[in-house]
Amino acid sequence: MIAYLKSHALLRAGLLLAFFNLLSRVVGLVRDRILVGRFGAGDVLDVYYLAFNLPDFIFNLLVAGALAAAFIPVFIEYKEKQQPGEEWRLASNFLNFLFVAVAVVGAVMFFLAPWLIALIAPGFSLAKQADAVLFTRVMLLSPLIFAVSGVVGSILQAFNRFLAFALAPTIYNLGIIFGALVLVPQFGPIGLAYGVVVGALAHLLVQWGAALRLGFAWRPIFTLADSGLRRIFKLMIPRTIGLVAGQVNLIVLNALATTVGVGSVALLTIANNFQYLPIALVGISAAVAAFPTLSRDALQQDRSIFIRRLNYILKRLLWLIIPASIVFYLLVDWILRSLLQTGYFQAADVTILGQVLRMFILGIWAQTLIPTLARAFYALQNTITPVVISIASIAVNIGLAYYFVSVLGWELSGLGLAFSMAGILNVALLWIFLWRKLRQS
Repeated sequence: MIAYLKSHALLRAGLLLAFFNLLSRVVGLVRDRILVGRFGAGDVLDVYYLAFNLPDFIFNLLVAGALAAAFIPVFIEYKEKQQPGEEWRLASNFLNFLFVAVAVVGAVMFFLAPWLIALIAPGFSLAKQADAVLFTRVMLLSPLIFAVSGVVGSILQAFNRFLAFALAPTIYNLGIIFGALVLVPQFGPIGLAYGVVVGALAHLLVQWGAALRLGFAWRPIFTLADSGLRRIFKLMIPRTIGLVAGQVNLIVLNALATTVGVGSVALLTIANNFQYLPIALVGISAAVAAFPTLSRDALQQDRSIFIRRLNYILKRLLWLIIPASIVFYLLVDWILRSLLQTGYFQAADVTILGQVLRMFILGIWAQTLIPTLARAFYALQNTITPVVISIASIAVNIGLAYYFVSVLGWELSGLGLAFSMAGILNVALLWIFLWRKLRQS
């Protein structure tokens, strides 16, 4: 009976997360429609999307890796095995270190922004680079807020309280929409950056109240003597390396896009948002759901159970994503016209966006399999191999992107094709090394 109730609770949590994930993506499409309709694929959106690069780099460097791979398991261990209240001391201590680290790195990037923007946006004019610096400096507040929100959201996950956590991304997108519709008329284009900060604050507040009801109360604790904190820092390293490498990849692609022409950064970002939708709904959802079961199977002496389960998951993913990708590829122009062709975003923009998106679609099947294959390695307690393969694939992606754009002159389509080819290489290497590991065990 207890096992049934736990399974039922997990199913409800999974459905809840899937529903709000879909809701967030739908609101994200509305956000993109509003942005392109009001500003078109031009200088403003180029600056806006490029300004995410440095804040996102800070978040991936200091926050995302710790939360995804380290904080939650250590916090749960403290909650279940330590004296009552020790988990809250750990949470406050970790939050304080994280907040200070993000603040220090953010302050450094605030002052270095003019030089960093010149480095990552070589194709922007001096005036456009100045605007990017202004946007970036405002948006550097967001990783500071997301550091707190991320810890709070991880606490909610540890207690299996998913409603506020699942709702937060939708609230964040609504904050960006608020910036476009309300703050831009008041403050000009910089209102878009203000909207990101408003959205980040809303992301935090919607989760903060739920965490307080669980018993969380912030404490001014700041000590490295906590063994749990040291373990978090140790566990986060491999995951952080992979996330930072991925962010560097996006920064380089955006830098190449700035050399193509006005609106190229905006079009590349929007195309990436569209191709990520099926990956998130199918690939990541399946990987997250399968990870606990794969982890239990990996503990068995008989690895054939693990292999059969993994093969079953991968086959089902392919049967689902390949037909969907074909339909997506054939209907891409109609989809983009229906969803985005409005205001200043017209047929010529849709045509270019469709060309880039088709190149991304060629590799969607690979990007869909990667999360499950990576978690198969994690289930086998191997976090190094996926990171090394990811870095190698990113290096190939950057090399191909430079060759296609700067040598062959394929412009944005070359960036999309390079991304797809690198993803196919990534999934092939993951499968080869995983098969060898399983054969040897």
